Amino acid sequence: MAALKLIMAATAVFFIAGAALIDRHPMNPAVAQPFSPVPLHIRRREVVQEHYLIHLKRLRGYYESLSVALKATAGDLLPTIELPRPLQHGYQILPKIVADTPLPGQRARAQSAWYSWPWTEALIDSGIKEIVRAEADLRNAVALSTTARRGVYEKLARSYKEIRDRQQRIEEHIDYNRLWQAAIAADRSRYDRETVLHNEVLERQAILDALDSLGATFKNAPGGLNRIGLSRVFAGMTSGLRERERLLAQDIHNATAHVSTPDFLRVEQRGPHLWILQVPFFTDIEDRDFVESAQGEIESFWRLRDGEDEFRVEVAFSHIPLKQLYTESRAPEKGQQIDAYEHLDLFPPGGAILTTGALTTHVYGRAIVLGPHDVAPRILAHEFGHILGFKDSYFRGYKDLGKNGFRVMEVVAEPNDIMGAPGSGRVLRSHFERILERSLNGKGKRS
Repeated sequence: MAALKLIMAATAVFFIAGAALIDRHPMNPAVAQPFSPVPLHIRRREVVQEHYLIHLKRLRGYYESLSVALKATAGDLLPTIELPRPLQHGYQILPKIVADTPLPGQRARAQSAWYSWPWTEALIDSGIKEIVRAEADLRNAVALSTTARRGVYEKLARSYKEIRDRQQRIEEHIDYNRLWQAAIAADRSRYDRETVLHNEVLERQAILDALDSLGATFKNAPGGLNRIGLSRVFAGMTSGLRERERLLAQDIHNATAHVSTPDFLRVEQRGPHLWILQVPFFTDIEDRDFVESAQGEIESFWRLRDGEDEFRVEVAFSHIPLKQLYTESRAPEKGQQIDAYEHLDLFPPGGAILTTGALTTHVYGRAIVLGPHDVAPRILAHEFGHILGFKDSYFRGYKDLGKNGFRVMEVVAEPNDIMGAPGSGRVLRSHFERILERSLNGKGKRS
C-alpha cells in the first residue's frame, strides 16, 4: 500500500505539471479587441520599439559619461568599454572552425522557448533599471577617494560589457518578434498545426518524465512489499502512458520525417552491411586546407555504425576557378561585398555548393554559404544535413495574446537529433534509413 501511494503521488505531480505546462487550446484569442485597421501585433510592436529607443538613448548617454570619467583618471580601462570591431565579411572571408562544446551527460529534454512583445518590453525595463543604477554609481564615485573611485571604475567598466550584451539580446528579440509575429498573422492555419505539434512534444516529454519517476519509485520500494503484486500495479499504471507516448512519438515523427533528397545524391551499397552516400560539391574557396578540414568534419559526423551495419558519407569537392565563374563580368576581390545569391547562379548544376560571402553561415537551396563567425563541426554537420534534404526538426507554435500580439513558442521535436539541436543532437540511423527508403522507391540514385 505504501508503494502504491508513492506511485500515485509521483503520477499526480507529473500530470499536474503537465496540465499546467500544456495549453490545450492555444489558438483561442484573448478578449475581443475593438476593430483597428492596424493589426494588433504591429501596434504592440510600435510601442515596444518606442520604448527600446528610450533604452538606446539612455545607454548612449551612459557610455559617453563613462568614457569621459575613465579618460580623465583611468584611461587604461577605456579599451574595456570600446565596441568590438565588427567581423569583416565578404567574398573568400572564411570562418574559423572551432572545437565543439561537450555533449550533455544526460539525454536532453524537450523544452519550449517563448518570445513575445510583453517579455521583450520586460527585458527593456530591466535594462533601463540597470543603466540607471550604473549612472548613480558613476555619479557617486566622484566623492570617493582615488583608490575607492578606481575600484568603482573597474567595476563599471566590467559591467558595461554585460549591459551592452543585454542590449544586443533585446535587439535580437525585437528582430525575432518582428519576423515571426508577422509570419503567424499571415498564415494562421499553418501555425495552428505547428502549435498542436509543439504541444504534443511537451506532452510526450511530460509522459517520459512521469515514466522515469514511476520507474524510480518502483525500484526504490521497500524490500518487504509484495514485489509481484507491485509489478502488476506498476505495469497497469504505465501501459496507458507508454501507449500514449508511442502515439505522440509517431505523430511527431510523421511531421518531421520527410526528406527531399537532391538529384545529385547517390547511394552505393558496398557490401551486405555498408551503405555510402556520395555527395559531389563545387567550391570556389581558394583555401584548400579549409576545404579539406570542412570535408573531414562533415564525413566524420555523418558516419554511423549500428551493430553490423555501417553508414557513411563521402563528399567529393571540385574546385571551380574564379575566372571560370566570372567569364562575362569582373570577378570580386577578397573581402568584397557580393550578392551571394546571384553568385550561386554562376555554379554549374549537378552538385552542392560551398562558398563565401554571407553575414552568417546558412544553407540556401543547394549551397552552404559561409559567414565570418566561428563555426563548430556540429554546425557544419547540421548544415550538411540540409543539403541531404532534411529540414530543421522543431516546431514553432503560438498563443494569441490579443492586444499584445502573439506569444511565439519553439520546441525541438527530438533533442537528440542533430537537425533539431545541433549543439546536443547526433546523426541517427533514421537519417540514413530515410534516404535509403527514398532511394529504393526510385526517388534517389543508386549505384
